[in-house]
Amino acid sequence: MNKVIRLCMATLIGFAISPSSWAKYPDKSISIIVPFTPGGFSDKVARLVAEGIGAKLGVSTIVDNKPGAAGALALSQISRAEPDGYTLYLSNSATDAINPNIYRTQEVDPLKALKPIILVVKTPNLVAVNKDVKAHTLTELVELAHNHPGQLNFGTPGVGTTGHLTGELFNGVANIQLQHVPYKGSAQVFTDLVGGQIQVTFDNITTLAGQVKGGHIRGLAVTGLKRSPLLPDIPTVVESGYPGFETTSWAGISAPAGTPDDVIRTLNKAISAIIETKEFKAKMNGGEVAGGSADSFRQFIVEEREKWGGVVRRINLSMD
Repeated sequence: MNKVIRLCMATLIGFAISPSSWAKYPDKSISIIVPFTPGGFSDKVARLVAEGIGAKLGVSTIVDNKPGAAGALALSQISRAEPDGYTLYLSNSATDAINPNIYRTQEVDPLKALKPIILVVKTPNLVAVNKDVKAHTLTELVELAHNHPGQLNFGTPGVGTTGHLTGELFNGVANIQLQHVPYKGSAQVFTDLVGGQIQVTFDNITTLAGQVKGGHIRGLAVTGLKRSPLLPDIPTVVESGYPGFETTSWAGISAPAGTPDDVIRTLNKAISAIIETKEFKAKMNGGEVAGGSADSFRQFIVEEREKWGGVVRRINLSMD
């Protein structure tokens, strides 16, 4: 009799803890850690995704801005979060692909600490020049640089930015010597480009498109694989004679390593539906909505990290 009772109790306990009786994910609020201050493009992406998750999955989803230490603070926080799908991270080109190649003291490796969910958006850079520069195409700019080695400068929002490394990557593939001039943000880059203190810039197309349309500067080429709807008449770098050349600033969503695959699939499916809406695409301001599987996002990050690592090693760039 006692044996029968024990067997029944064991069976009941098994039912009680079986996966089918667990609460369906998600059943509480979700947060997305963003390694930047509020107001920028990455923050905007995170907030739109958070809004969509809230509507799609029926739970409150908030954005938690954790800027500082070149993204190290945010990475430290997400690396310590429970891998249960309730704390997510806004992966991006800077903290996930560029900074690990530059910062020698970075303690958290994003590829080890994070489990990618989905690539959300890619935004290309624009190669632009001062109106007085005698180059109306990228080919003409390269020819000018060849004829005046070391005499043309390119300004960017700072050392180690996507714009900086795009310029250095192009230096390498075109075999030219544009000299880098770093600034603290894009505003002064534009002022000095218009004023002629610098001749060239590589910067995000969303930052420069209005200045090109206004006739203040001249756009030569877009660094994405497709022409941008913001400036559809400007060719890509590939069209200009450099096969395979692509650089973008990008953003996606990741979770802590160890997050269950079924949770990753749920989030990937939900976010895929969110970013394919006309409303979301319209708010990306010319950015190319990406999507795809979690595995393809991880492979994309690996390739991005390898690409920027090659540039960083070639120019011998490192920071503490």
